[in-house]
Amino acid sequence: MAAVAPQHICYLCTRKFTDAVALKTHEQYSQLHQQNLDRQDDVIRQHKEEVINGVNRLRQQLHDAVSSSNPVTSSRAGAIESQLRQQLGEFSQAQEAIEYRRAGSDPAKLVRNAQAGTFLKAQAGTFRPMRHEMRCGRLIFEVGAACWQGGKETNEDRFVLDIELLSSDGVSVPGIMVLDGHSGSRCVDHLVDRLPAILQARVASKPELSDEFLREAVVEACAMVDEEFLAWARQQEAMDGSTLLLALIYETASQPGKTRLLVANVGDSRGILCRATSPDATGRQELQVFRLSEDHKPNRDDERQRIEALGGTVDLHGVWRVICPEQVVFGGRTISRWGLAVSRSFGDLLLKEPYKYGCTKVLPGQLVSAEPELRLVELDPSLDRFVVLACDGIWDVLQDRDAGAVCAGQCGVELAAHSLVKHAFAAGSGDNLTAVVLT
Repeated sequence: MAAVAPQHICYLCTRKFTDAVALKTHEQYSQLHQQNLDRQDDVIRQHKEEVINGVNRLRQQLHDAVSSSNPVTSSRAGAIESQLRQQLGEFSQAQEAIEYRRAGSDPAKLVRNAQAGTFLKAQAGTFRPMRHEMRCGRLIFEVGAACWQGGKETNEDRFVLDIELLSSDGVSVPGIMVLDGHSGSRCVDHLVDRLPAILQARVASKPELSDEFLREAVVEACAMVDEEFLAWARQQEAMDGSTLLLALIYETASQPGKTRLLVANVGDSRGILCRATSPDATGRQELQVFRLSEDHKPNRDDERQRIEALGGTVDLHGVWRVICPEQVVFGGRTISRWGLAVSRSFGDLLLKEPYKYGCTKVLPGQLVSAEPELRLVELDPSLDRFVVLACDGIWDVLQDRDAGAVCAGQCGVELAAHSLVKHAFAAGSGDNLTAVVLT
């Protein structure tokens, strides 16, 4: 049977081209194509507004039904809740189309590819989720990621899936990281660009790979990359900052076959490990969820004590924030009360050195710190199912167990990450949304 020649069609403009080059030229330079894209964006946004208005109405109806003493009214709660779930699904699908467009892809084309079973093989401008494979000893790991701009004007989230470190005794250390920038993207982009290289240099400087030497290398690398950015920020008076969640997988030469996971956290992104229980008498297993990091929020007891000991303030302004206790002059302007909703971060010069900018009540020291909090876990391939690293936009609306359940129901790491991001958006998160799933 003769092979069917590929068709080069712009479905958005309903035009057919002789080859892929002509189609690509049309998509990049045609005024008609751009007008149709803009029109499509308007339709998607209008639909999204209509859906969210319907969601808000249903939420009010559900609240009224649940709180009503009338048995007839309260009996409608189940039906309203079902309608609400359907509307939220439509809402996230509308946003999904917007995210495709932001990534430079044609939503209609990607929908057709999904129906044809080739969702991850879209051609030009492939939309995340992304997938990578890494090896540690005899184990092969798959990792997938998804990243949405969501309801914000810009996307300051970043992720890296292909960190590859090599110790001085020849042991490979693969890794991944999730980053969440704020007040600009220059700090988060600096971390993406420089942290893997500095980590490699610090790991290679140690006499061998061990738990303790790797911990030292991570702490040293975080301090060095932070100081690099702060040196630039001092010259530019830049306020950019970023969180970091880093995971490294390794075996030591002295204990081959024992796979370890080292998680380093700076900020309020979060990692979880999903592990199956041992089979019971019937062979049934359940999924348990364990935290791999603890959020660095200013109101956490140990963080509050550190901040207040330096003269900083922790106060509730919508969310808990670490705040300069008096006005500062920064970047040519006077700022009365500058605060941040995380107690550890990279960059954030004004909260690292407020005493240099007119805040006399704060002692020399850092109100926000770039020192990572480390957690080491020995992995059990027979029980450990997957690891999730995600930015706070996910955890603002989903509990650890909910996130684990969403990912467990998917048939691959990239789809698990994408589903988690989509669920978080449907649940009402207005933040940038990034998730990485490792199995």
